[in-house]
Amino acid sequence: MKKVLLILTIIFLVFFLNMCIRHIPENHYILLDEKKISVEKEGKIISDNNLKNIRLLSYTTILSEFYDIPNNLVLEKVELFYQSKMIGTININKKINNLKNYGDNHLDELGKKINKRGYFLQKDFFRIMGEEYEKYNITYPNRKFELIIYLRNLNTNEVFKLNRSFSLYFEKKGYEFFILSV
Repeated sequence: MKKVLLILTIIFLVFFLNMCIRHIPENHYILLDEKKISVEKEGKIISDNNLKNIRLLSYTTILSEFYDIPNNLVLEKVELFYQSKMIGTININKKINNLKNYGDNHLDELGKKINKRGYFLQKDFFRIMGEEYEKYNITYPNRKFELIIYLRNLNTNEVFKLNRSFSLYFEKKGYEFFILSV
């Protein structure tokens, strides 16, 4: 009887620890897009370029969603701001249709085809913010960050600026203990 009770206790303990301890394999930044988009300023950019949206994904990726991907649009650069002060620039200079494919032929709410292209910014965030979040003594988490994304139309040489506000989190490599709350 004591052996059964001991085995059940060990199984319960392993199950409990498995539910409460999470392994983080590497240091990384997490962006949480605030989804506040200025439609007045960006309406022309969106309609002129068959663009549905440009948004930030949590693992530091800029995702461009197009109805038809234009061959003449370049993701030129990205500027990173903290409290309205520029802290870094990321020069990209790649055509949108040459960026990593995040899925073609998804449908939007109206049944139109959407093509998704993205650019991963993690290495650039490590360069600007630090490998261990050490370059800036910023309270954690912080909601005062902004990205300005520059797109260039190669046919007209027109430059479009898209602003995105986001919260920045940093997860450190190792084990994390957390308790699920209901």
